[in-house]
Amino acid sequence: MKTLKLLFIVVILGASKLLAQQQFDNPSRSIWLLDIAKYVTWPNEKQIDTFKICILSNDTNLVQHIKIEAQKRKLLHNKPMKILHSNNYTTIPNCNLLFFNKNENYDIDKIYKIVTNPNVLIVTENYEFHKSMINFIVVNNRKSYEVNISKLQENGFTANELFVAGAIKSKADWEVIYKQTDKELQKEKEIVEQQSLQIQQQRQEIEKQQNIIAAQKAEINQQLEQIQKQKQALLNIQQQVLKNATLLKQKIKELEQREKVLQAKNEEINQKSVILANQQKEIDKQNDKINQQKQILNEQLAKIHMQQLIMYLFIAMILLLVFLGFFIYRNYKIKKQANIILSLKNEEILKQNEEIKQQKIEIEKQRDEIALQKQEITDSIKYASRIQQAVLPPLKIIENLFYENFFIFNRPRDIVSGDYYFITSKEKKLIVSAADCTGHGVPGAFMSLLGISFLNEIINKQEQLEADIILNQLRQNIINALNQSGDKNTKDGMDMVLCIFDFEKNIVQFAGANNPLYHIRNGELIEIKGDKMPIGLYDELKPFTKHIIELQPNDTFYMFSDGYADQFGGPDGKKFKYKQLKEMLLSIQHLQMKEQYKVIEETIDNWKKGYFQVDDMLLIGIKYKPI
Repeated sequence: MKTLKLLFIVVILGASKLLAQQQFDNPSRSIWLLDIAKYVTWPNEKQIDTFKICILSNDTNLVQHIKIEAQKRKLLHNKPMKILHSNNYTTIPNCNLLFFNKNENYDIDKIYKIVTNPNVLIVTENYEFHKSMINFIVVNNRKSYEVNISKLQENGFTANELFVAGAIKSKADWEVIYKQTDKELQKEKEIVEQQSLQIQQQRQEIEKQQNIIAAQKAEINQQLEQIQKQKQALLNIQQQVLKNATLLKQKIKELEQREKVLQAKNEEINQKSVILANQQKEIDKQNDKINQQKQILNEQLAKIHMQQLIMYLFIAMILLLVFLGFFIYRNYKIKKQANIILSLKNEEILKQNEEIKQQKIEIEKQRDEIALQKQEITDSIKYASRIQQAVLPPLKIIENLFYENFFIFNRPRDIVSGDYYFITSKEKKLIVSAADCTGHGVPGAFMSLLGISFLNEIINKQEQLEADIILNQLRQNIINALNQSGDKNTKDGMDMVLCIFDFEKNIVQFAGANNPLYHIRNGELIEIKGDKMPIGLYDELKPFTKHIIELQPNDTFYMFSDGYADQFGGPDGKKFKYKQLKEMLLSIQHLQMKEQYKVIEETIDNWKKGYFQVDDMLLIGIKYKPI
């Protein structure tokens, strides 16, 4: 057994580490939720037809993934599953398992007040230690879980021992998880600081590159200005050459015209020819310089083009570095904000822990006081129950007359009951009554003691037993005993069915206060209604009506209080109602009375299921079979 536990813990831890490497997303969350349900046994599991799993969340994606996972598995504990969804904790539907996440700010204490059904398994995520029954703990995508054994056992749940072995056992283990998280955050903080230092160095490098680019731009501008000046000088030289060429042509014409006349001036012409030759040489030199300047200009243009390419490349690199710097700075701000929020949450958790400790001490003190008071009250009520049982008439009276042809279904809502039956015999007559007193529990029990006492007194004094006269006298005694007047607050009393079986005349007398008598003969149910007034003070006090029924073999009579028909339950949580009661009684007429009792008991148990019993229940059945 120990080996199996160790293997299970290894599997659980392995799964947790695997999830730590991956993101704990909605598909993973749906798998974990249904796995947990598999390891828990419900106290009312036999009565569950379909497991209803309710997701309290605004995340419809989570609901969709859980539905997909439920369709894959089809069954939970060999029963079908139904996934319900609500985003408001005040409208939680009826379910067997309820899941919600603290990240959505649901107040778990308010939800516990709303979900009063003890058969609902509460599964949560990221709540404080031992706040719910089973709790996910997800920190930085690392998942653990804790199982609140005391809450599970308090509500009748049982969890698989291997599953419990893999859970967090104590608050200290809980705090270890958050300490590990703090260490990881410190490491991330150091990484961010290193990245900030790198960003600062990169900024300095960018500033250097910007200064180099600015200097290169200034040099390029100077070279462009020099080239512009050289272009202007070259243009001036070209204009001068054109002027000289024009002048030369004019001179040649003049020389040709004056060749004969100016032969004397040959020396001057020769001198001018020398000058012209020198000018030609100068022109050639200037042409050479122009060609050299063109070559230099082309080289400078190529250099400028290369510098422009380098400049564009640096600009692109700067933009890239700026983008990277912004992205890194943004991540740094987010990390810093997360650290601040986490620090505030840690402080809040520590404060809440102190408050919880104080509240726990106060609650334990109040719990002990309440437990003592409850025990004292319970002991008193149990003693009152013994008194009530002692006052109730013995069943041997009716057994001697009807043998096994009767039953009494009596189920108090509390320890003592406000519903009571009355059975006695006098002068070969059997008097049977079913009464429903105002209220239930201890007040109703006191009223029942008054009713039984007065009925014994009235029947003993009457010479001729008449059902209507008995009810009239009982009403007067109740009014006198309770000092009732016209005040609405004093209208206490009881509803009653009273029958007198006269076996010599083969008749039944019936009188009723608000409640009817059901008479079944030959498969037909006849409802004989009582008077619409109680045994007690009423607006108009009229005499009660007496009904006489002739007895025939196999006639069956049923008298009851309203507790059975008013019980809530069924698939829609509605009342059982009298129509369904009539149908049930007709359907069991072929059974013996003891078997009818079992059907009546099982029917109301199946109808009620997890619902609270709202009132005391009393139902008496008698079948007439003459000896």
